[in-house]
Amino acid sequence: MEEKKRTPRLGRPVRRILREPFTARARRGVLYSLLSLPLSLLGLAAVVLTVLFGILSAGLLVAPLLALLLNLDRHFGGLHRRLARRLLQLEIATPPRAPRSPGFSGFLGHHLGDPVSWRSVAYLALRVPLGPVQFALGFLWWAYGVLFLCYPVLWQLEPIHETDSHGVAHSFGFELNGFYFDTWPRALLVSAVGVLVLLIAPWLARGPLALDRVLLPRLLGPSRTSLRLAQLVETREHAINEAAAALRRIERDLHDGAQARLVALGMRLGRAESRLARGDAAKAQELLKESRQETKEIIRELRELVHGIHPPALDSGLGPALGTLAARSAIPATVRVETSERPPAPVETMLYFAAAELLANAGKYSGAERITVSVLGHGDGLRLLVADDGRGGARLDGAGSGLRGLAERVRTADGVLTVDSPSGGPTTVTIDLPGRL
Repeated sequence: MEEKKRTPRLGRPVRRILREPFTARARRGVLYSLLSLPLSLLGLAAVVLTVLFGILSAGLLVAPLLALLLNLDRHFGGLHRRLARRLLQLEIATPPRAPRSPGFSGFLGHHLGDPVSWRSVAYLALRVPLGPVQFALGFLWWAYGVLFLCYPVLWQLEPIHETDSHGVAHSFGFELNGFYFDTWPRALLVSAVGVLVLLIAPWLARGPLALDRVLLPRLLGPSRTSLRLAQLVETREHAINEAAAALRRIERDLHDGAQARLVALGMRLGRAESRLARGDAAKAQELLKESRQETKEIIRELRELVHGIHPPALDSGLGPALGTLAARSAIPATVRVETSERPPAPVETMLYFAAAELLANAGKYSGAERITVSVLGHGDGLRLLVADDGRGGARLDGAGSGLRGLAERVRTADGVLTVDSPSGGPTTVTIDLPGRL
């Protein structure tokens, strides 16, 4: 029984070694390695020209040529990104480019001050020694393996003969220190070596390819600063759109709700005033009674409107506020809040509205019997967990998904929303927010 358990464990690496030369990854690696040598030679020419024009760029006439050459280097780096994406399955985002200022100085600054272009030059310089190594280990080994494998056929097709130092004639073929592989057993031995070389070749190619996987994202991909800047621009746009939508909603609610009712209240009070002037106290009293009731309804409506801006329940803290939400939930919900100190008001508000939306979504779509809402300290920030035992299937990329809109609002606060909702459930939505906004 012990041996039966061990056999699959031993057989799995062997099967993997035997299959590796026939995988799509191995074929893509061979093509990438084959292209490495000519691309490294072109990169060498680009680096030499860039350095040369850089030295001569003190002259005003040469500076525009250096700018154009740097632009070419950047596009050459883009070619390497596309090859890596296609052949190495390595996704590298295209670095954003700063906007160009008008005029000749704007043209020079746009190209000469582009850090991505200079990083592309550095990558092309590193590829000068790396390209031949990739070509040798990633392609030549495959070529030699195929050549050794086909040696018996090549040996039979070769009509040339040669004589060794002892005067013995041999069919022309592989020769190693006077030892000729010109018999069938020796030829088959060469084929066996070819099989071993083909089995080893994919693993030898991984070393230099792994080095390229490290260099490509760091030199040809976007920097952390540019990614952060792009994220800030995007979150700023979301925040502006969200604020504009909130202002339009408040304006619409005030115009169609409280404002219209206040106008009606003023008209009713005017009618009561006219009745009193005519001595009809009973009708005036009835109108005043209706006006008082209308005033109460307007106050309630204004409170609901203010509740959408800042929930009064948060005045007592996040725990009681979430407890109020849980009490109003369509599905029985429990709340757990474990924080070392009370979060800032913006963080509390974001967590409250996120929990309210997630509870509402679960009540509409999940079919769950229980929901758990937890707020926990997580590093320097806070984590909101809303889990239910429903049918699952919630997705951020679903058509008309409310989760996607919530995720965009969370991103405006430098937060992250993740969804774990396999088909059949359960569903857990996690929101991580920084401790300070």
